[in-house]
Amino acid sequence: MATRNHTMKALAACATLALSLLAMAPQSAAAQATLPTWREIMIYATDAGYPAVLSQRGVQGNVTVELALDDKGRKAVVAVRDSSRSAELDALALTMARRLDIPASGERRSGLVVFKFKKDHISTIAIKSCADFNVDAAWQAATFPERSLRELPVTYESIGTLIYSMHREGSAPQSFPALEPVLNATVAACARTPEAGMLDVMRQEALKLIEQ
Repeated sequence: MATRNHTMKALAACATLALSLLAMAPQSAAAQATLPTWREIMIYATDAGYPAVLSQRGVQGNVTVELALDDKGRKAVVAVRDSSRSAELDALALTMARRLDIPASGERRSGLVVFKFKKDHISTIAIKSCADFNVDAAWQAATFPERSLRELPVTYESIGTLIYSMHREGSAPQSFPALEPVLNATVAACARTPEAGMLDVMRQEALKLIEQ
């Protein structure tokens, strides 16, 4: 029972942290839209629809597509409502949207479909290299200069994974260090040691800050 409670507390801490990080992200135009969201579709780098050439360059993000149906349920309009800032991802999302089978429902003839292209899955973070993380960070900085690195999906998922693993090992501190110093230290360390594992580097840098 104690082990179960320990695990549940760790999972709750990870979930709380991830939600707080997501709340810091700026609202997109799609999030403010009055049209209903018909579907949200997640596409990972391991999926056939996500070209390896894009994921290897760190290209990822969300594309919101607006669909308008005629009175027979056929697609009359398919257009990008909120861009990923990648022409390739936007084009992929449009192609996927045109293939969707969405029946007309009542008087609602227009709606949104959100395609979420994510490089990393929770199961792949443990083997992610610093070199791969460096690529992601560079793409994020070039494409979204107004955003913090903490808004990169792999960032908050890695922090959550790290906290959970430390709880399981019984090595979690009473209070985890502030997020920004951990991320800044991880970026700097990964730049120096691209051959290292990203999560290992993040752990080392977090422990250094805890010991200060």
